[in-house]
Amino acid sequence: MVVINMKNLVVFLYIDALNSSFLKTEIMPFLSNFAAEHYYQTLENAFGYSFAIQSCMLSGKHPEENNHWLPYFYAPQKSPMIFRTLNKIGKVVPFDKFPILRHLTVGRARSFVLEEGVRVNNVPFSLIDKIALFPYYYMCELPFFHELRESLEKKWQIPLTYIGPPDVRKHFHGSLLKHVQSSNNEKEFVIVYNDTLDGLGHKFGPYSTECVQYAKSLDGVLLRTYQKLKKTFGKNLTFFVFSDHGQCEQVFSFDILAELSRFGLKLGVDYLCFVDATLALFWVQNPATKRKILDVLSSIKLGKVIDSFYREHCHIRFTDNRFGEIIFVLKPGGTFFPNFFSPISAMKGLHGYLPDEEVQKSFLVSNEKPPLLLSHVKDIKELLLSLVH
Repeated sequence: MVVINMKNLVVFLYIDALNSSFLKTEIMPFLSNFAAEHYYQTLENAFGYSFAIQSCMLSGKHPEENNHWLPYFYAPQKSPMIFRTLNKIGKVVPFDKFPILRHLTVGRARSFVLEEGVRVNNVPFSLIDKIALFPYYYMCELPFFHELRESLEKKWQIPLTYIGPPDVRKHFHGSLLKHVQSSNNEKEFVIVYNDTLDGLGHKFGPYSTECVQYAKSLDGVLLRTYQKLKKTFGKNLTFFVFSDHGQCEQVFSFDILAELSRFGLKLGVDYLCFVDATLALFWVQNPATKRKILDVLSSIKLGKVIDSFYREHCHIRFTDNRFGEIIFVLKPGGTFFPNFFSPISAMKGLHGYLPDEEVQKSFLVSNEKPPLLLSHVKDIKELLLSLVH
């Protein structure tokens, strides 16, 4: 006879970059059947990468409201000491002429000094002192996570536990079960974050053998996790599986800095730019130069300039220009290469496109229908709070 635990448990399993097309019996039989038999919904997403999406879902606000969009931004006065030091070194040693050497140098510097270099390790030394970073990166480090945890614990005496990077990257199944078994709380929320599929997709491609095999093994882990928790908690278990976005195969690459140089526009002289995998941010002081850059970007058919309409549509109307006076995004399948993350080889799996694109859709699977209507990833905070009533 199974003894049902009277405790209430909410588990929110967050799988980074799980394509909804993997929800089929030949790849993920458990999750695909679970979605078909219980609850499945796609959600409108935030524009950008996981940093923006996580900030939205934990704060319950759009980027322009929570003032978080990308982990880096233009703010010379807030640039870390390591970046300012590298800028000074770059004035003496011409590292910018040797991108691979620059990449290896910053990589070595970050291993001894600061972790920040891991996220912008290919920014030209001549520009790096203009870039600042938020002092946190992982989901559990965001201020919105701490606010949500504090709200749950102070108002309802319900703890919020996080299992995932940077501390837990493997064996989340065991970590989750171990935590649940040792907890004496009557009701508890646990967020489990798994980013392995995202890394495999970037390296090998989202539909590579590596990704498909990992998705199959992950499906087995999800099955065992659900069966174990269901056996213990019965109807007192609320079980979510969430994916923040998918990935698409790289079909083209584009050197945006080389394209601008063809028109006589020089980086660091005429403009500043931060080149991410699929987004490029520009800062220009001269109105005439800004107009020229806009003309060049508008002629590029591989992407589009985010004009005032799309800024409003994507909720990125910030009160200042730290995230770019001009923002350019590529079409799905495209990547900027080289960019400020990948100087040696381009990623094979990409995301970070406009939220209207299919690859950017997030989805939510649950063993029961949510108690409120969801339409956007920012609604997830309200969903979590609604479950405590």
